[in-house]
Amino acid sequence: MKTPKHLKRLFEGWPELVCFDLDGTLVDSVPDIAAAMDKSLVAMGASPAGEERVRGWVGYGSAKLVQQAMEWANLPAERIEEGYKLFLKEYFDNLAGSSTLYANVESILKAFKYQKVPVALITNKPSLFIKPLLDHFGISTYFSWMLGGDSLAEKKPSPLPLLHCMEDIEAAPEKCLMVGDSLADYRAAKAAGFKCALVTYGYNHGVDLKELEADVLIDDLAELLM
Repeated sequence: MKTPKHLKRLFEGWPELVCFDLDGTLVDSVPDIAAAMDKSLVAMGASPAGEERVRGWVGYGSAKLVQQAMEWANLPAERIEEGYKLFLKEYFDNLAGSSTLYANVESILKAFKYQKVPVALITNKPSLFIKPLLDHFGISTYFSWMLGGDSLAEKKPSPLPLLHCMEDIEAAPEKCLMVGDSLADYRAAKAAGFKCALVTYGYNHGVDLKELEADVLIDDLAELLM
């Protein structure tokens, strides 16, 4: 397979490691996250927040999501643990009823596998959700690492999860790529010394991705293979 132009420019060939974000990069998971969050809020006597509002909260882990939702609903801080437990249960019970893979996800994973490029999944989502969600879409076998926000001592935007995978295979940071959709992904990549590709369709919390000066800005994952 001919080396794609973006990868040739960044690495003069194929990278030694590729790390993918999950929510907003590989999977549009907001419909199910929002449904679980709304059920939890209603169970606590509050109004549902709605999918569009929840979309703006996703990306920094479930604990932060629940905190933001409860602050919006004017629920007392002492009930956060209750809200967190409710959300985890509701979401685990329906991880992928309405979630969808973004375009060309499996194609790009297959390409990296064919080129024997190790691939990691690095998300701030709690680790108990990762494999069941990836199994649902039939893509879990493509990943050599599946790290959640609670897998290590720090999560994105810390570079620790990226460096953990890099050090496992003794890769050079400048030969590694982080693919994500948010400021947290960008900051993690830059702190780790990785190249960074950002997708424009994800959960960017209103941040203008063009201002971040990522190494690659793409509208479709397939562009990485062109």
